[in-house]
Amino acid sequence: MKKFMMISVVITTFAFIGNVQAQNRRWSLQECIDHAIRHNIEVKQSRNRIEKLKVEKSTLKNSFLPDLSAGTSQKFDFGRSLNRSNAYEDSNTQSSSFSVSAEMPLFTGFRRSASVSRNKFDLMAAEADKELIENDLSLNVTSCYFQILLNKEIHKIAQEQIRLTREQEDRTLLLIENGKAPQSQLYDVKAQLADDELTATEAKNSLRLSLLDLIQLMELQDHEEFDIDSLDENISRTDTVMPQTIYAAALNCMPQIKQAYYSLQSSLKAIKVAKAGYYPTLSLGAGISTGYYHSGNSINPSFRQQLQNNMQKSVYLSLSIPLFDRFSTRNEVRTARIEESNARLSLENEKKNLYKEIEKAYTDAVNALEKYESTSKAVVANEEAHRYALEKYASGKSAVYEYNEIKMKLAEALSKQSQAKYAYLLKERVLAFYSCRESALSH
Repeated sequence: MKKFMMISVVITTFAFIGNVQAQNRRWSLQECIDHAIRHNIEVKQSRNRIEKLKVEKSTLKNSFLPDLSAGTSQKFDFGRSLNRSNAYEDSNTQSSSFSVSAEMPLFTGFRRSASVSRNKFDLMAAEADKELIENDLSLNVTSCYFQILLNKEIHKIAQEQIRLTREQEDRTLLLIENGKAPQSQLYDVKAQLADDELTATEAKNSLRLSLLDLIQLMELQDHEEFDIDSLDENISRTDTVMPQTIYAAALNCMPQIKQAYYSLQSSLKAIKVAKAGYYPTLSLGAGISTGYYHSGNSINPSFRQQLQNNMQKSVYLSLSIPLFDRFSTRNEVRTARIEESNARLSLENEKKNLYKEIEKAYTDAVNALEKYESTSKAVVANEEAHRYALEKYASGKSAVYEYNEIKMKLAEALSKQSQAKYAYLLKERVLAFYSCRESALSH
């Protein structure tokens, strides 16, 4: 019994440790993207649409096969009725019939082949649409991920401001004790500390909200200890590929372009499907039937003998020529042509939108890099100014508001530098994504 209890304690301990580690681990960007894709409702719906089209594909291919059917009937007559000699008599009769028939369409105006081709493009468009949903989701997750990293930086800057203000409070107390500063400066420092703590609280709340945005996007259930991992945040100035080059690569791989192109091809096949109504249809059929008759007023051959004697076999061709269908086919063709025109316009619109997105991302990346370089210079200058102001204040040669002003400028410069840095890193990944580099978002 003691041995069993010890084993249970060990298992429980390891399970607890494993659970704590799972909760405290940091999620990488790729893990966040993969989890979001696996649990996203729209992605699951797109998979169902693909499966539905695959079933439709099987149905269309099977339409080339002949159909086979069998039938039977049983009839009872009472009173005056026709007998087997086609004369009326008063008797009770019964008859049975059995039949088997098969029919196969030989020509349907190319409707079936055009429908199969249309389904193929619909399936490819659905797969491209699924990829588009996954790409949009990946971009949204990446954007939230970088927003969290930025908010962490801003919160860190706010915490640093609190640390500096508390050091300032200690220096102010020392200056007051030595008679180098009035008591009022201590109140100013305490007021500044309260403002810094409020700023830190707001930064922490923004961080919480950004974490919640990512959690909701990932459809994550257990998220009390959720946190993300850091990324390679080094910025090295490189020559960014021009939008035209990125656009040329994106045309061959972006799913929105593929989806619009396949939809256009499907609409072209839909015109052929509609035109099939102008053509005649030809079918080949065959059948075999027999029956049994029993009359109460005569001698009836045996059931087996009648089945053999009444056997009928047939082979036939059926031709149906459309003459006038109240202009139904004509209007179907007109509608299909309008849909084809809309699909062509949608493809052109997707190309224009793609170029606009790439051009905007490129411009944002260039602006963010220039802003980062400017803010980096501002940070260096403000750090030097802060060092000098701190020395002046520590020696009692400046007022508290002068030091606070320099300190706030430094915090503002650091915040702008972080914003520019993460804006550039995000846009750089977006441009790499449009260039169709594998895993561009997560690496």
